[in-house]
This record gives sequence, structure tokens and C-alpha cells, in this order.
Amino acid sequence: MIWFVLMIAAQAKPAAAPKSAPPAASCADCHKTSDWRSVTFAHEKTGFPLAGVHQKLSCSDCHVRGIDTPLAAACASCHKDPHAGTLGMHCESCHDDQSFRSTFTADAHRRANFPLTGKHAVIPCEQCHGPARERVFSRTAVACVECHQLDYDNTAARTIDHAAAGYALECRQCHGVARFSPALFPEHDRCFQLLGSVHGATACRQCHSALAGATPSGTCATNTAACSGCHTHACARTDAQHRSVPGYQCKDRKCYECHQFSR
Repeated sequence: MIWFVLMIAAQAKPAAAPKSAPPAASCADCHKTSDWRSVTFAHEKTGFPLAGVHQKLSCSDCHVRGIDTPLAAACASCHKDPHAGTLGMHCESCHDDQSFRSTFTADAHRRANFPLTGKHAVIPCEQCHGPARERVFSRTAVACVECHQLDYDNTAARTIDHAAAGYALECRQCHGVARFSPALFPEHDRCFQLLGSVHGATACRQCHSALAGATPSGTCATNTAACSGCHTHACARTDAQHRSVPGYQCKDRKCYECHQFSR
């Protein structure tokens, strides 16, 4: 019986030796004898390599509870979010570790639902996305009037009262993004060419004595255009020049019927 017990004990596997504790950190692992303040700890081994501005910080700037307390790698764990969570938690999408200046440029904005072109590419972000103190970049509406309502309302004192003339709130029908003036009126070219002509930069009221409305009536007879307002000439002179022109009359309407002024 004793022999049987000894055989079983001999066949049994020896118990695993206890794991040894990791070697204690040595001062030489991080410090140099030539300069005790020069720390050479390989921070990249932690999964968070120090780059940019992070290289200039002291350990205690981030490890306020001691170097033994692990820290999250997310930017928001150290940096307060000035956007109040409206743009997500991936700060590195717009900011780099060299400076906190935004890298979300006009070119990056092309991936949004409102690509920045013309004047929109050079204005400050806060001009469309609220005051700088708020730092909240909400998804603003892309309708022109959402930003240019005041411009629309002030047209009565500047050029043409858009509300009284019945102009639509879709500014891009007549205005470009590179500059707001001069505006284009495509329907006008069907009667009198403006686009690409010498009259393209002419203000409406330089030719028209009145503007009843902006909705095309289907006829070119507005009776408000006055060629002689800009092209001054004496009828006695033009009468002599047009003696061989059938149907000539020294009237604004007759000037337009023959002279399209497209060049």
C-alpha cells in the first residue's frame, strides 16, 4: 500500500514554480548620470508616443496623480472640449500635436454639405458658425438667406428693393460666390444681352427709369429702358447719319432694335 502511494506521487507532475515579480525599475532606466533632469524614458512603449507640444511637457503636467496611474490616450482625457461635444471626440481630425490651430481648411470643408468657394473660402469660420466664444460648429442651413437676409433687406437703400420687386430669396440665381456685385439676371439676355457684353457691369438703374418687378413678363417691351441716358447724342446728328436706314426714329426703343451692344 505504501509502495502504491509512492508510485502515484512519482507520476504526479511537479507543482509550477511561482512567477517571479518583474524587475524593479532602476534610476538608470530613465536618468543619466551627467544630468539628473534629463529623462530618457521611452514613452512610445506605453502606446502613446510623445510628439509635438507633448515633448515639451513635464511628466507631472499629464500625470497629476503620479506616473503609476495610467491615463487614457483620448485627447479629451486631458484637453477640455471647447466644442461641447458637437464635433465628436476625435480632436486629431482637425487638430495636430504641433499646435492646437485647426487644420480644417476650406479644402477640407469640401467634404461637408456646403463646399467653400469664392468669398466663402476666405471668411472666418465664426462668421457662419456663431460667435468665437461659443466654439459650437453646428450644421448651419445652406440656404443663402440664412446668412444674407440682412443683405436682402438692405437692397432698398443700395440698389433695388428686392422685396418690392419680387426677387426670390435664392441669392445664387443672380449673384456669384466670388463677388456679390455685379449681379446677373439670365432672363435679361433673352431681350438684351448683358452677360459677356459691355453692359454686364452696368447697374440696373443706369438704364431703367423704374423696375416694376423681377418676374419676367415674357415681353421685352418694358418701356423703362433709356439708351440715351448713357449714350447721349443729338437727334439732328443721328438723323443725318441714319437717312438711309428704313424705319429709323430718334427714340430709345429704335436704338435698341438695331444696336444690341453685345460687343
